[in-house]
Amino acid sequence: MRAPLPPEPEAGSEPTEVHVCHNCRVRLDPSLGGVDLPRRIREALHKRGLAITTRVLSSGCLGECPRGLVTVLVIPPGGRGAHAELIDAAKDGEDLAELLGREAARAGRP
Repeated sequence: MRAPLPPEPEAGSEPTEVHVCHNCRVRLDPSLGGVDLPRRIREALHKRGLAITTRVLSSGCLGECPRGLVTVLVIPPGGRGAHAELIDAAKDGEDLAELLGREAARAGRP
Protein backbone atom coordinates (compact mmCIF):
# COMPACT_ATOMS: atom_id res chain seq x y z
CA MET A 1 0.00 0.00 0.00
CA ARG A 2 1.39 3.40 -0.97
CA ALA A 3 1.77 6.10 1.63
CA PRO A 4 -0.41 9.14 1.01
CA LEU A 5 1.25 12.10 -0.66
CA PRO A 6 2.10 15.00 1.63
CA PRO A 7 -0.34 17.92 1.51
CA GLU A 8 0.41 20.75 -0.88
CA PRO A 9 1.97 23.89 0.63
CA GLU A 10 -0.14 27.01 0.81
CA ALA A 11 -0.45 29.03 -2.38
CA GLY A 12 2.43 31.46 -2.75
CA SER A 13 4.76 29.58 -0.41
CA GLU A 14 7.70 27.61 -1.68
CA PRO A 15 8.73 24.35 -0.06
CA THR A 16 12.22 23.41 1.02
CA GLU A 17 13.54 20.82 -1.41
CA VAL A 18 15.61 17.87 -0.23
CA HIS A 19 17.34 15.99 -3.05
CA VAL A 20 18.53 12.54 -1.91
CA CYS A 21 21.39 11.04 -3.92
CA HIS A 22 20.34 7.79 -5.57
CA ASN A 23 23.96 6.69 -6.08
CA CYS A 24 24.73 6.98 -2.36
CA ARG A 25 21.58 5.03 -1.47
CA VAL A 26 22.33 2.06 -3.73
CA ARG A 27 25.91 1.80 -2.40
CA LEU A 28 24.71 1.40 1.20
CA ASP A 29 24.79 -1.94 2.94
CA PRO A 30 21.44 -3.66 2.18
CA SER A 31 20.64 -3.84 5.90
CA LEU A 32 20.36 -0.01 5.92
CA GLY A 33 17.50 -0.04 3.40
CA GLY A 34 18.83 2.76 1.21
CA VAL A 35 16.16 2.28 -1.45
CA ASP A 36 13.52 3.07 1.16
CA LEU A 37 15.32 6.10 2.63
CA PRO A 38 13.23 8.87 0.98
CA ARG A 39 10.05 7.38 2.50
CA ARG A 40 11.68 7.21 5.93
CA ILE A 41 12.85 10.83 5.58
CA ARG A 42 9.28 11.87 4.71
CA GLU A 43 7.99 10.05 7.81
CA ALA A 44 10.57 11.78 10.04
CA LEU A 45 9.58 15.16 8.57
CA HIS A 46 5.89 14.35 9.09
CA LYS A 47 6.50 13.57 12.79
CA ARG A 48 8.05 17.03 13.24
CA GLY A 49 5.33 18.83 11.28
CA LEU A 50 7.69 19.65 8.39
CA ALA A 51 6.13 17.47 5.67
CA ILE A 52 3.88 20.23 4.34
CA THR A 53 6.81 22.60 3.83
CA THR A 54 9.37 20.09 2.51
CA ARG A 55 9.61 18.09 -0.71
CA VAL A 56 11.83 14.99 -0.75
CA LEU A 57 13.12 14.09 -4.21
CA SER A 58 15.52 11.50 -5.56
CA SER A 59 18.48 12.85 -7.51
CA GLY A 60 21.50 11.65 -9.40
CA CYS A 61 25.02 12.06 -8.10
CA LEU A 62 25.54 15.19 -6.01
CA GLY A 63 29.33 15.09 -6.19
CA GLU A 64 29.94 13.99 -2.59
CA CYS A 65 30.55 10.27 -2.28
CA PRO A 66 30.79 9.42 1.43
CA ARG A 67 31.21 5.87 2.66
CA GLY A 68 28.26 4.64 4.68
CA LEU A 69 26.44 7.99 4.48
CA VAL A 70 24.04 9.57 2.02
CA THR A 71 24.45 13.01 0.46
CA VAL A 72 21.38 15.24 0.36
CA LEU A 73 21.11 18.69 -1.17
CA VAL A 74 18.90 21.04 0.85
CA ILE A 75 17.44 23.91 -1.15
CA PRO A 76 15.58 26.41 1.07
CA PRO A 77 12.60 28.38 -0.23
CA GLY A 78 13.82 30.91 -2.79
CA GLY A 79 16.86 28.77 -3.61
CA ARG A 80 19.38 30.87 -1.67
CA GLY A 81 21.59 29.15 0.86
CA ALA A 82 21.47 25.67 -0.69
CA HIS A 83 23.83 23.26 1.01
CA ALA A 84 24.82 19.61 0.96
CA GLU A 85 24.44 17.48 4.07
CA LEU A 86 25.67 13.98 4.83
CA ILE A 87 23.10 11.87 6.66
CA ASP A 88 23.22 8.48 8.31
CA ALA A 89 20.68 6.09 6.74
CA ALA A 90 20.51 4.16 10.03
CA LYS A 91 18.92 7.21 11.67
CA ASP A 92 15.91 7.00 9.28
CA GLY A 93 16.04 10.68 8.38
CA GLU A 94 15.77 11.88 11.99
CA ASP A 95 19.12 13.69 11.74
CA LEU A 96 17.96 15.54 8.63
CA ALA A 97 14.53 16.33 10.12
CA GLU A 98 16.22 17.80 13.19
CA LEU A 99 18.48 19.98 11.04
CA LEU A 100 15.55 21.19 8.89
CA GLY A 101 13.53 21.93 12.02
CA ARG A 102 16.35 24.13 13.38
CA GLU A 103 16.71 25.90 10.04
CA ALA A 104 12.95 26.54 9.81
CA ALA A 105 12.89 27.93 13.36
CA ARG A 106 15.82 30.25 12.59
CA ALA A 107 14.07 31.49 9.45
CA GLY A 108 10.76 31.93 11.29
CA ARG A 109 8.98 29.29 9.22
CA PRO A 110 6.55 26.76 10.71
